[in-house]
Amino acid sequence: MNPPVSAMPERPDVEIEARRPLTRRETIELAVRQGGRCGCGCGFRLDALSEGVIDEHVLALTLGGTNDLANRALWRKPCAQDKTKWDRSANDKVRRLRGETCAGEPARKLQGRGFGDRTRKFNGEVSLTKAARRQAEGGCDKLAGYEPKANAPKDRPQPDSGEGGR
Repeated sequence: MNPPVSAMPERPDVEIEARRPLTRRETIELAVRQGGRCGCGCGFRLDALSEGVIDEHVLALTLGGTNDLANRALWRKPCAQDKTKWDRSANDKVRRLRGETCAGEPARKLQGRGFGDRTRKFNGEVSLTKAARRQAEGGCDKLAGYEPKANAPKDRPQPDSGEGGR
């Protein structure tokens, strides 16, 4: 029985702003504002030549962030990779909730290989399956004139009828 009111609060659709790269002037302004240190708070100096520097949105665009300089920071590449791992799961959830991940119904159902039309009994005898026999009786050209081959070795002992036993 479902409750009359949803436990999840209604969320307004957030308009996702298009990603905009920083200009050189903005990059220099951010570096000066951060004192040449990583924006994540680790305290390491930014080194664009050896490690690489990435401009990150403090609050991701998909979560309601903007392209303003107040929402941007320069991060070292190792720190940015850790933030991106966390952001990726949050971004994916937002896209799932908005219905952006499903491309709709598949073009066609995937075809399995199915089951064969022959079966092997415990005594080694090969015979048609029930469905194949029905098809053969209905005049199916594929199985017309099929006779199972006796693949069981002749010297193989046949199962007992149950007399004696253990």
